[in-house]
Amino acid sequence: MSGPHGAAPTLPLAAWEPRYHITAERNWLNDPNGPIHWNGRYHLFFQENPAAPVWGPPHWGHVSSTDLITWQRHPRALSPAPHGPDADGCWSGCIRDIDGTPTAYYTGVTGDGDARVESICRATGSPDLAAWTKDPGNPLVPGAPTPDGTGYHRDPYLWRDTQGWHLLIGSGTRGDEPHGTVLVYHSPDATQWTYGGVFFAPPPELNAPGGLGQHWECPQLLQFHDAWVLILSIQVPDADRPLSHVVYLVGDLDTDTYRFHARASGLLDAGDAFYAPAVTTDQFARHLLWGWAQEDLPPEQQQHLRKAGALTLPRQLTLSGDRLESKLPRELSGSRQHVSESADGTSEPGPNPARPVPAHAEISATDLGTKGPARLHLSHTDGLTALALSVDPARRSFHLRTRQESGTRQYEAVLPHGADGELTLYLDGSLVEAYYGGTAITTRCYPQATGSWHISHLSPDAASRGLVIRPLHDSLIAATGERARGATDVT
Repeated sequence: MSGPHGAAPTLPLAAWEPRYHITAERNWLNDPNGPIHWNGRYHLFFQENPAAPVWGPPHWGHVSSTDLITWQRHPRALSPAPHGPDADGCWSGCIRDIDGTPTAYYTGVTGDGDARVESICRATGSPDLAAWTKDPGNPLVPGAPTPDGTGYHRDPYLWRDTQGWHLLIGSGTRGDEPHGTVLVYHSPDATQWTYGGVFFAPPPELNAPGGLGQHWECPQLLQFHDAWVLILSIQVPDADRPLSHVVYLVGDLDTDTYRFHARASGLLDAGDAFYAPAVTTDQFARHLLWGWAQEDLPPEQQQHLRKAGALTLPRQLTLSGDRLESKLPRELSGSRQHVSESADGTSEPGPNPARPVPAHAEISATDLGTKGPARLHLSHTDGLTALALSVDPARRSFHLRTRQESGTRQYEAVLPHGADGELTLYLDGSLVEAYYGGTAITTRCYPQATGSWHISHLSPDAASRGLVIRPLHDSLIAATGERARGATDVT
């Protein structure tokens, strides 16, 4: 293995790169930002460091789409300004329609450590969102309030009601037992902001899965009829994976005091790579979400990647009772013939366990859960790497296990009562997304050689389960604005 400044390690780095998920044009990507549907297009922004495949002072990259499948890359939207309130990064935020003008609210950062200041800045976009102008009055909010805030004062999320505009900020407390908080500000015009106190802090009886950490990031607030859902990205500073899980809280919003009261909680994704999601509500009143799919590599390997980090596929959120569920939007989950399709485009009825599964593919199986437990195992041609999925609706279990050179990891999502339907697995280089019964698992799996997968075990009889293997590097379009070789649109 090479050192930090040596030659690239002899590993299939290019094979790990996603092809049909959104990535930066080059180097590092992290949080999705500012998703919005504007004049017939979905616009999606994201944190990026164009200088290296590691985190650095973030800029805002920008892609757009008319169908959630074909993405076009645009010029970078925001970049740090020397000597400005965002000199050390244009961190996360959202985009809103302010009196007909697309307006980005984001975290401007200066300094580091105890000297870091996280302020709220904004920029206005051109009608096509291609060009952005920062507000000369930045910052709108110069830093964290006291005594409620810490140095963490980031990731503005705005919404409007009959009483005006409101802005949420992720933060945390000081002291011997630090915990996360969400702060709130209010404004009549989305320009002049007044601090409104603590929007939400964890009550003693709240036991969220995975824990609630010490700092909260990227708060997102959604309304489903009479219920409200608060989404929090949980930071656990001393953990091996400090940015490892996202919690949702279902509850009520008191619009007299603007305080959130939680009654239920859950994990938004049961894997270990999903973090910092951002949501929007589109023209069809759908709540759509993208998350950051983190890498999980040693630094000496990651530094040689051409692209590090990706965004998940879009997910549509629905609320069933007090359970927040994720599914693929209809654009990505259209009707399919029940055939097994090979990498060269030929097809034949029913599964063939010996048939290769491309490294960039969708595997789906219908009618799972109607005939008892089901298992799907895939092995890679490197002889070391494997994926195993199992669904057991009677035990309310959706399970994913990965085996790779770094070891074996297991992830389990709790299914709702009576779950059935379609299991969908997306393979895209090292990125793995699995869906079943309104639950999602996102992780990374790094084969040690260039090659393909094959189905090594499938039970029970897959022919009755409607197995479909669909290569995607020939059917979806990467976020470059250019059509992949031989690609065709998917509808």
